[in-house]
Amino acid sequence: MKRWGLILLLVALTGCASVRIPDYIKSDHPYVRKISGDYNQILSSIKDVLYKEGWLIHQEVNPGEYERRDGGEDQSRDVLYFTEIKRHSKVAYATYTHLNVFVHANADGAEVDLRYEAITPGPIKQNNLRNDRMANRILDEIEQAIEGK
Repeated sequence: MKRWGLILLLVALTGCASVRIPDYIKSDHPYVRKISGDYNQILSSIKDVLYKEGWLIHQEVNPGEYERRDGGEDQSRDVLYFTEIKRHSKVAYATYTHLNVFVHANADGAEVDLRYEAITPGPIKQNNLRNDRMANRILDEIEQAIEGK
């Protein structure tokens, strides 16, 4: 009888798990940078840099569907990119990461708001909203791409 209990426990622990990760990342720790230049070139550069960094955009929406700007500013030209979820396998677990890139149009160009999330599901779910090195590298590359155009 103990043997069957042990077998059932092992099956339960080694089974497949489905993880549902929402696209939208709350503004708990955004990386924000103001970028001067042509708004359309900024959007194009963001897409190019994300692709080069291995982040595929799977959806483009108006951020007004998720949050409003302070003061009721016009959000009609603003864009929110959701990236595909990346799976990073470890020995005993996996971590899932994704990005949200908010692009707020302004008179000089745009304000780019990058949000990162890494989720490690399991008995104790771990959620990480920080990756300073990666976020700053992407924002730096976007600025360099604009300067080069």
